[in-house]
Amino acid sequence: MSSVMPGLMSMVLFSLNRSFPSSIRGLNYWAASAVCIAVTAVLFALRGAVPDGVSVIVANTSMLVGIGLSLIGTELFFGRQPSWRFVIVTILFGSASISWMLWVHPNYFGRLSCITALLAVLYAAHARLLLFFGGRNFNTLFLGLMFLALTIASAIRCATSMSPGDVAPDIFARDPVQLVYLAINNFMALLVTVGFVMVATNRLHAQLERQSATDPLTGLLNRRAFAVLHAKAQERARRLGRSLTMLIVDLDHFKTINDRYGHDTGDRVLVDFAERVASVLGPYDYLARFGGEEFAILLADASAQEAFGRASAIRQLVQVQVDCDLPTYTCSIGVACLDAADATLARLSSVADRALYRAKSGGRNRVELTDEALATG
Repeated sequence: MSSVMPGLMSMVLFSLNRSFPSSIRGLNYWAASAVCIAVTAVLFALRGAVPDGVSVIVANTSMLVGIGLSLIGTELFFGRQPSWRFVIVTILFGSASISWMLWVHPNYFGRLSCITALLAVLYAAHARLLLFFGGRNFNTLFLGLMFLALTIASAIRCATSMSPGDVAPDIFARDPVQLVYLAINNFMALLVTVGFVMVATNRLHAQLERQSATDPLTGLLNRRAFAVLHAKAQERARRLGRSLTMLIVDLDHFKTINDRYGHDTGDRVLVDFAERVASVLGPYDYLARFGGEEFAILLADASAQEAFGRASAIRQLVQVQVDCDLPTYTCSIGVACLDAADATLARLSSVADRALYRAKSGGRNRVELTDEALATG
């Protein structure tokens, strides 16, 4: 079981690595780690049937390599700098120490203390990474707790191996502590690989959800996600007896920018606009790309006059050239402010569109309110 199950899970992880998007990194290291753990289990089981150099040195080195690779994979998965130096030094030190205590100064319990201490260090680094930097979701916490349990088990086994008493120097000796330690490691080896699969599939699910809710060019909300947030905002405004405000923003003469400078520059203008406007919005304001050069902004707790002031600030911000590699551009903004009961997305969009039409008819690079917004404000 100790060799077969990690081996099978490595096949699953390798398959996921090939089918998942390249933005989800580290799965190949997790799969290679599972292979190393499977090889380790086989070599330990062959103790006495193969040379000690293989069943002791290669087996323990393979185990350290496997745990180290899993740590590297998790660091890549969470976008952190891989700690290759730490892992390589740990593996080399462990391999050299095991070799010394096998061939130069034979000491079974010394080898056991050394390998369990190094495993505890690697497990602790992994647990810290998952629990402190992996986010607060069930799958990550589950995996972090598994590595924490492995850390504790290895530390306890290291401590007990320093005072072995009358226990026989054999990995399969009938020592209750050793039997419990082996059982925990075998069980956790399976749970950890299952945990890797759970964390990876959870990341894919979150990424697909995010992609379905955002505009691929600007990274802003798309119309579908904006509609969901609008419904929540309308319910909140209705409950509090407040109005709801929406801005429709259109970049002026955007077709001319595309024709004169090319569509690549046009795309960069859209991204520039999205980044600059998003940077000045509040935490409960929502900015979405409705399509082409048209954007929508839902403002939290803003009257018509307050919305007009904020829209004017956005208009002034946009017309200032920040990136010398981009052409100067301006925008026109229509403001809609309605009582929450009437502020459906269709109604707000219609009112804001009429105000936007007035802004464009009035010469562009303007902010306009409709009569409905003035009455509400």
